[in-house]
Amino acid sequence: MKNNLLKSITLLLTVLTWSCSKDDDYQTILLPTQVEIIYPSATASYQTLDITYNDQFSIKTVTRNRSGNHKIIYTCNYNSERLLTNLKIVEQPSNTEREYQMQYTNSLLSKITELNSGTTTEYNIDYNSTTNTYKYNFPYTWKFNNLDDLEYYYFSNTTVFDITYTNGSAFNQFMKPQPALAILDSHFAENFFQDLFFLNKKPISKTRYEDLISSDVIEHHYTNTFNANNKLVRSEIRVNTDTNPTIIKNITYQEKRY
Repeated sequence: MKNNLLKSITLLLTVLTWSCSKDDDYQTILLPTQVEIIYPSATASYQTLDITYNDQFSIKTVTRNRSGNHKIIYTCNYNSERLLTNLKIVEQPSNTEREYQMQYTNSLLSKITELNSGTTTEYNIDYNSTTNTYKYNFPYTWKFNNLDDLEYYYFSNTTVFDITYTNGSAFNQFMKPQPALAILDSHFAENFFQDLFFLNKKPISKTRYEDLISSDVIEHHYTNTFNANNKLVRSEIRVNTDTNPTIIKNITYQEKRY
């Protein structure tokens, strides 16, 4: 009887130890899975972005839910280096489709091919390693810092858009920096990530648009709120010196084990 009891205790301790070690093998991360976008001055204008991920924690799909049951679904695919190689865009309920294919040379974006309504258009992208800039059909120029965060974008001979960052944890720190996302979003694919294309190491504090001829300037100032894990959970965006926000973005996270 005593031997049986000792065996039972030993077995129980073994199972508990094994269970604890298996649990210890897992780590948890917080991934942003939804962004609620509110326009306070136009209550009818409202949308959410629902986000899913692949096994490497790169964005797999973004579904933009808009009014009138209108959806835009963006599906991303990557190569073995976790670089974006394909972006497919489907609008519902019309089922209109567009697709962008990315090619790389030495892991640097070198070509974007657009497939749209049966036509194929190729855009050669030139990279300058000294300045870390990408150019297409001058003057379109995107400059990135050493972390591949977008610093500025020239989209005409006279207009520039630049970005200032602040301290804190950015939107999705687990995804490999993707210059292709910023280039697609700002020029080709029409803001498909709604500011999420930066996917930078730090949150945005300000964006600045300037017309170099007229000297007109439009600034968007971000008031950011972080949770206890230092994750960005809310951005209030104000134009120039406005007191009230023009856009509010609320970010929801989901805990994932890996």
